[in-house]
Amino acid sequence: MLDRRELLLKSFGAALTFGTGVRLLGATLPSAETVITAPDLTAKDVCTLTCQQTLGPCYYDTGLIRSDIREGKVGLPTLLSFLVLNVDTCEPVANASIDIWHTDARGIYSAPINTMCNGTDLTARSQRFCRGVQFTDANGYARFLTVYPGWYSGRTTHIHATIRVNNTEMVTTQFYFDDALNDAIYSSHASYNSRPVKDTTNLRDNVIGGSASRVSPFLFSTKLIGGKSLAALKVIGIRTARTTCAA
Repeated sequence: MLDRRELLLKSFGAALTFGTGVRLLGATLPSAETVITAPDLTAKDVCTLTCQQTLGPCYYDTGLIRSDIREGKVGLPTLLSFLVLNVDTCEPVANASIDIWHTDARGIYSAPINTMCNGTDLTARSQRFCRGVQFTDANGYARFLTVYPGWYSGRTTHIHATIRVNNTEMVTTQFYFDDALNDAIYSSHASYNSRPVKDTTNLRDNVIGGSASRVSPFLFSTKLIGGKSLAALKVIGIRTARTTCAA
């Protein structure tokens, strides 16, 4: 007989394979459509508490509840899927809000925030791209359509997230991608390959670096589809009180 964790893993894989088909505009052929699905992906760290990481200086409260956070930005079309679980019961958490923010393909943040995040780029400061909030459904899932984030000096590729339940912050953290995936996308995709080589790996990052075991719990499971789109998945484990452990 399967236990709760095994059942959850099986249902998670099924939901991702059959429930996340989304059509996005192709990055290299803007007039063509690319289908993003999530085949062959396995959930990691199921029913494991997600520890906190720094909020950072680039957060901005947009109040924008939306699944498509691209605002016309070019880049590799990316479907981010999250599953929020109560780690003590291994049950999905419905109606949790997931507030995410990350850079565009150039490694620039939007919004009128600390100038270290976007310098004097007045256009970026007037926009809200790559930011948004979604609420988990009855099965604990929330999804965003975005573009793969670019890098900036001193940081590895990452996505920030704050999870709230009933407007109470449960955890603020960051999620990452495998270095090999970063390298493949940055070297081959037209929206990224004109920039210099990324200068910081996961292990040398100033927030999560140090060892593979430290990074691993925060890595997305990913599937690059035909070199034209990406599906990325992450389980987020919380409790009924705010998380106190640090990555």
